[in-house]
Amino acid sequence: MKKNISMGINMGHDRGVAIVSNGTLLGAIAQERIDRIKHSSSLSVPFEAIDVLLKYLHISINEICCVGVSCTSVDIPNLYQYTSEILSEHYNLNFLNVIPISHHLAHAESCFNTSDFNEALVFVADGGGDVVGKLEESESLFYAKGKTISLLERRLQSNYIHGFTRPQMYNYPFMNLAYKDDQISLGKKYGQITALLGYGPYGAGKTMGLAPYGANLFDMSFSKIDSLQFSLGFTDILDKIYNLYIESNMSYYTYILKNKANIAHTMQSFIEIQTCEIINYIVNKYRPTNLCLTGGLFLNCPLNYKIVCEHPDISIHICPSSGDEGQAIGAAYAAYKMLNDNCHIIQTSKVLPYLGFDYTATEIENCIKSHGLNYTIIPSTALAKDIASEIYQNKIVALLHGRSENGPRALCHRSILANPCNPHMKDILNKCVKHRETFRPFAPTVTEEKQYDIFDLIVSSPYMLLATQVKETYKKLLPAITHVDGSARIQAVDKKTNLLVHNILTEFEKLSGIPVVLNTSFNDNNEPIVESPNDAISTFLRTNIDVLFLENFKIIKNHTSKGI
Repeated sequence: MKKNISMGINMGHDRGVAIVSNGTLLGAIAQERIDRIKHSSSLSVPFEAIDVLLKYLHISINEICCVGVSCTSVDIPNLYQYTSEILSEHYNLNFLNVIPISHHLAHAESCFNTSDFNEALVFVADGGGDVVGKLEESESLFYAKGKTISLLERRLQSNYIHGFTRPQMYNYPFMNLAYKDDQISLGKKYGQITALLGYGPYGAGKTMGLAPYGANLFDMSFSKIDSLQFSLGFTDILDKIYNLYIESNMSYYTYILKNKANIAHTMQSFIEIQTCEIINYIVNKYRPTNLCLTGGLFLNCPLNYKIVCEHPDISIHICPSSGDEGQAIGAAYAAYKMLNDNCHIIQTSKVLPYLGFDYTATEIENCIKSHGLNYTIIPSTALAKDIASEIYQNKIVALLHGRSENGPRALCHRSILANPCNPHMKDILNKCVKHRETFRPFAPTVTEEKQYDIFDLIVSSPYMLLATQVKETYKKLLPAITHVDGSARIQAVDKKTNLLVHNILTEFEKLSGIPVVLNTSFNDNNEPIVESPNDAISTFLRTNIDVLFLENFKIIKNHTSKGI
């Protein structure tokens, strides 16, 4: 029997699924958490994610009244009809109503409907969205009120950029200069420079982390942006870098290698200046009280905080699922509203970000036994104190707790926790656990009450989406989470939303004097964040994590010293 339940599906990269029932977002999961393939990219339907989410929520496919489908930058005739046929065939259904949802609308729906705003402007900026004629969505501005979201303005970019091979796209000497004047999105420009640095299509976080080690290569003053139809050319920034290489008398690749940090810093400065100018234009023209920011560009923490600081009188919501893993959420909301004229959306930020799965004690215990591991069950009343004690003793602690996070940031439900006061901890984690570049920083998790005492914040930072300065008093006290420029990207935890983690921080404060722990995603390099107890145990056994907590189950590893 059909119920008032919609399903959202994202295809392309970061495939996933979400369920909305009677206006309430019940859950969402990325396909990568299930198939263990980072960014799980395909135009095929993410059946594994669909099946496990429906099972978890005790919903039958026969109860779904409609399916919203979003996809990334494709121009494939009959894609949605094909998707409808595939879904119907797979689940042996006569009919399944599939509704195409534009990429940027899905972003807007996911952000606005998980805010606490009844009315807001929603600005979407990412690598690119749907094909529009011969062009492609670049940046879009929406007006949202109640259940309605309408497009106000948008900028378009050349869509045939996707036809370039990677060297043509990202390495200047090989670029087809016939496309020199074509437009490119802010997000794709950041990705373009990221790939130039050798970090691949999903390495924007590396560029962001490397930027503080460098300096601008050239003057970063630009003309003021007075319209959303601003110009950002395909070879902008690249032209200037190429000219500096010519003057250097080095080989091209030697110049890039020697200037990686400077290029990263230059790109970060550029994107901050350009984006803040656009936000200023939006604010000056529309005078919003509330502003939602979403799309992959707004996973950039220094940029986000700069925007917040420049507009202290505006309430700003940045979606923790700003990347394409949030598309399924937006598609589910949009489809639900399209089929329910009198629908009521249960609109609250409190559903975020814990939208994945949790696991019973029986499931966890059976998994541990299947691996032949010894364990201790810690009483709930002693759990926070035990975890804090292990962290204080400089043990590397992995935690699986409650429902998993949706989005790319680990927010202490699938996290690795460590002592932020240990000056060697950053290097130990990068070398022995995460197996990644030494310059990569780690984030602090802090109690909501103390975030303003320790960090230079003017608004709360619950989702690790804002980067600001560590206050001078605490920089030397917190070396493992203080980046080279004195900054940190913060997760503030409130007692109501995350009692266990808040209690861990409180207990750690009793030992160290500081209510902060180092927090990084529970995964190894180039793998998705763990989802299940089995994933957690696998990563635990392969890395130099000392202690694993699966809810109340504690597993201790005996291994060799973590020398660096």
